[in-house]
Amino acid sequence: MYRALTYAIGMLIVISVFPSYALIGNVESEEDELPEWGFYVYMAGDNTLYQEVTDDLNEMKMVGSNDNLEIVALTDQLLGNDSHAYRVIKHGLEETPLSDINSTWENEIDMGDGETLKDFMVWAASEYPAKRKILVIWNHGSGWKKVAEDRDSHLTVPEIRESIEEYREITGDPPLTLIGFDACLMGMFEIAYELKEHAEMIHGSEAYEPLEGWTYNHLLYKLDEDMTNSELAYHVVNDYVESYRNGSVYTSYSVTAAVVDTNKLDNLNDKLENFSSTLNSILPLYKDQISYSRDETQRYDQNPDYRDLYDLAVNVENRIPVYDARMYAVNLRNAIEDAVISEDHWQKPGKLPVDRAHGLTIYFPTEGIEEGYSDLSNGNSEWADFIENFAIEINTDSQFTTLNSTSVDTGTGYNDSVMIVGSYEGNASKIKIRLMNTEGNLTNAHESNLENGIIPEIYLQPTKSGNYTLEIGIYGDEGFLHDHHINENLFIDLHLPDLAVNSPKIFIENDMGGLIEIQNVEKNDSFLIQGSIHNLGTVKAENVTVVVNDNGNELNFEFSEIEPGQSKNWNISKENIDYYGEYTINVIAFSEDEFEIDGTNNLTSRTFYVFDNVKHQYDVDSKNKNLLEMETSNSGEYEFSWLETSIIIDNSKSQSWDLIDLEVDVPEGWDYEKTESFLHTSDRTEIELKIRPILETKSGEYKVVINLTDRNGFEAGHGEITVNVPQYYGVSIYAEQKDGEVSIGITNTGNGNDYFKLTKDLDEGLTIYLTETYFELEAFETIVVKGAGIETSMQTQKAKFKVQSVGNENITAEVLLDVSSPQVHNEESNWIISIVLALSAMVAMTYFIYQRRIQ
Repeated sequence: MYRALTYAIGMLIVISVFPSYALIGNVESEEDELPEWGFYVYMAGDNTLYQEVTDDLNEMKMVGSNDNLEIVALTDQLLGNDSHAYRVIKHGLEETPLSDINSTWENEIDMGDGETLKDFMVWAASEYPAKRKILVIWNHGSGWKKVAEDRDSHLTVPEIRESIEEYREITGDPPLTLIGFDACLMGMFEIAYELKEHAEMIHGSEAYEPLEGWTYNHLLYKLDEDMTNSELAYHVVNDYVESYRNGSVYTSYSVTAAVVDTNKLDNLNDKLENFSSTLNSILPLYKDQISYSRDETQRYDQNPDYRDLYDLAVNVENRIPVYDARMYAVNLRNAIEDAVISEDHWQKPGKLPVDRAHGLTIYFPTEGIEEGYSDLSNGNSEWADFIENFAIEINTDSQFTTLNSTSVDTGTGYNDSVMIVGSYEGNASKIKIRLMNTEGNLTNAHESNLENGIIPEIYLQPTKSGNYTLEIGIYGDEGFLHDHHINENLFIDLHLPDLAVNSPKIFIENDMGGLIEIQNVEKNDSFLIQGSIHNLGTVKAENVTVVVNDNGNELNFEFSEIEPGQSKNWNISKENIDYYGEYTINVIAFSEDEFEIDGTNNLTSRTFYVFDNVKHQYDVDSKNKNLLEMETSNSGEYEFSWLETSIIIDNSKSQSWDLIDLEVDVPEGWDYEKTESFLHTSDRTEIELKIRPILETKSGEYKVVINLTDRNGFEAGHGEITVNVPQYYGVSIYAEQKDGEVSIGITNTGNGNDYFKLTKDLDEGLTIYLTETYFELEAFETIVVKGAGIETSMQTQKAKFKVQSVGNENITAEVLLDVSSPQVHNEESNWIISIVLALSAMVAMTYFIYQRRIQ
């Protein structure tokens, strides 16, 4: 009762403080004045991630709120009384007292309480409204089980749904544009499906996330008013993965990320239900194959129960000889591809692979469902039934006793049909039959009830001659498969011709005289139109005519005969075509045969475009395939490895094939393998590029610009490669005595800033005071330290000077100097130089500069 009263009072406070928030969506003038984006981050850092809260706030401060963007964060860290609500501004934070958000809040809040999330969103969306809103839940994640850990509490996914549901009821806000999880293992189907009503898109990582998580400074500045949902999805995924792939941020994990379209999740769920129901039904006979498929499916880090859903479907399709299972696996894969707007992954060398990540995992335990799963919207589904049954043994009692499946003659004089007849024992009550052609496509299906142990004669007749595979299964009342028979050696002969006209293809000729298929052409191009006709039947087709309407010009091609299984080609050559616009080719075939089995494949068409000689336009992206490392050249010298990068070139509009020149603007002295002009014949071309900085390059991030020129000489696009030059460490030292004065020269031979400490070890009786013993040197910088107040008890004594990197104790150099009394030394100069690069340590420290913290 007290909680309900407090809630009601709180609502009155919210309404009085924010009287206009409920009207935002109804007042056009206020709507126009709103910033485009509200970026709300729920940072539950009261755990081992407490330091990363500060790091990520600093990244957000690099961009800050502006007229187009509101960045708001609720934070909690490890110490008590350290919860804060911030509006993030450029290089700063504007704090709101927590009691202004909820009068019961003090300086320590429970981020694992759904009420906290709800109150945060009501406040953030009301005080800092925007046209489009992004909620990021930031913390450790354990998939569907929990996220936003705060000491002994955490949020469940149903709690998140309820919190957002209540926030929307209070504010009247539409669904969020994106719900993102800056947390591990949250890229699950169950999570996306749970939240689908409250966001247009859901983001998650299938695998663990590194401590550094999202790179907010890379993403936030890109949020402009023209950005589409698909562009936002791409940047959320790409900026995260690429920052680790190119070495901008250190990671001890492989990384994955994906964004799904919630409008597509109902269809995906339907396909998953069919897939799950079929797997469940075949468990009695094919559990071993299903188990093997699961074991071979992409998993992530140490969690064995989260498996990539797409990869599971691939394995089921390839390993289970049941047509329905294969069909529903294909449908499921297609639905995943349709739902996932953007997906990317990168495998860190030496870590568990993520190469078969496709965006969504699913919970697939072997010992039954854990408590809490049934609370999910998907927790009482066909999939849940399947994984419950997978954990137990299911016994059946029916089997075939006799079964005959063969091709038979039904009166045509040839084996034109398939007949099935037989008997069974046990409690089977239904039979399912599937007939597939050589491509694996279903041509005939039959389902009927069974009784009295008899399988009566059943006939199937396909419409084409050829080889077929037959599957027969008997099922019980509970829907489980009891016995399964496969016949892969059926030949059907309808003794008829069957002409099939294939869609024409467009080719250009390369320099070697070979043909290259293209999609579209350009005015004044020369190209070849090539088509073919194939006889799929078992009888020779005679006097075949192929009529081609070549964009209004009719041509006939005559073939006196086409043998069974034989193809005939026809060609039309085009030279310097003086035309641009849509180009259509219609093809139809005729023969003198009295009967054609299937006339639907006797005609086809193809439309392509002839473009004017205009500028091509491309989107250029790059993905580094490795990180720069130190290596030894053939001559034994240290050098950087080649940075191998994939350059992805996508059409940004519909256009013709192209011959592209690619220029790379590398810093002076860097090497790169110059690429020859290359053909771009489809919507996307991917080429490999290799770049290598010289060893004298200072550590840091470099942007290498890529410029494209099309075959007409126009600039056609540009992109950039991020090159992160790692820091290596080294130091050299020399010492000399001249005119009675000792000088010690220290050079930072590493390529990044480093701190050094200079020490001395003097013979007894020798005194030298150093003017400086602790200093910072930039890359390749030299400092000269003077030795003052020299006193010696002998004419010559030994002085050893040692310099050491403060942060890297293996990086040292030392020098031994014979020091004479000032009187003696006025007559001669003693100069000794010693260089110790500690190269083995230098290589080991290559990545140090990028590592903020290693878990």
